[in-house]
Amino acid sequence: MAKNYRRILPVICLCWLLSVGGCYLPIAKYERTIDLSTPLAESSLFATETHNGSITVKGTSVTECSLTATITARAASEEDAQQLAERTKISLEPSPGKLTAKIEKPLLVSNQSIAVNLDVTVPNRTNLEFSTHNGAIKLTNITGQVDGTTHNGSVTTEQLSGTTNLQTHNGSIRCDNISGDAELKTHNGNVKVRYAETAPAVCSISIVTYNGGIELAGPQNLSAAVETSTHNGSIRTELPMTVVGNVSKKSISGTIGAGQGKVHLETHNGSITIE
Repeated sequence: MAKNYRRILPVICLCWLLSVGGCYLPIAKYERTIDLSTPLAESSLFATETHNGSITVKGTSVTECSLTATITARAASEEDAQQLAERTKISLEPSPGKLTAKIEKPLLVSNQSIAVNLDVTVPNRTNLEFSTHNGAIKLTNITGQVDGTTHNGSVTTEQLSGTTNLQTHNGSIRCDNISGDAELKTHNGNVKVRYAETAPAVCSISIVTYNGGIELAGPQNLSAAVETSTHNGSIRTELPMTVVGNVSKKSISGTIGAGQGKVHLETHNGSITIE
């Protein structure tokens, strides 16, 4: 009887080591690209959602939406990966005032995955609504209302004007030459925001992170009621501020200029800088 146990034990140990060590069958990859385009009027809404993949949107002087989808499939063999990629469908579906980029994926089994990266060009004046779970977000030269989320990925923008609401959980946020109201939130990452020289002096800005610092270069002649707080870090402002209430190392409230807008800056582990 002891002999039987000795013969079985090495097999059990091998299986356990393979599972714990993450040793699987070799994974093959297959990639294909889809290009689509359709008319899109200014001030329309462009919406999309992808679970694994980045989203890049650029505004230009065009009257259509051009989309390039890069599909990357992984499976136990290249043939299986190719089948997954070819069974993934991308479409542009118009409706009144809205254009949706729709992604349809086949059902996956163990050791299979599909990622879809989207590279989109739209008219400058376009509203955006999009989300991804694992992927970065990059936006350039958009005027309109922007609502975007990712869970694992950085957020980078250049020349956004209008109302901006962007969130990530694990990743930094950087907005350059922004204008208008902005609500930015991350859990693990720094947030750096620089307003455009032509941005209105009165706006609403909310920046929240948990593990990371905040750097805000506001509009010229910023006019806002300001609330700042941190648990582990410093608070510094290069702009003249009239302090309201008690001053502490962890929080400062006051007004900059006439106090017409609102600025809320909050972090737990990190420093805050206003300039």
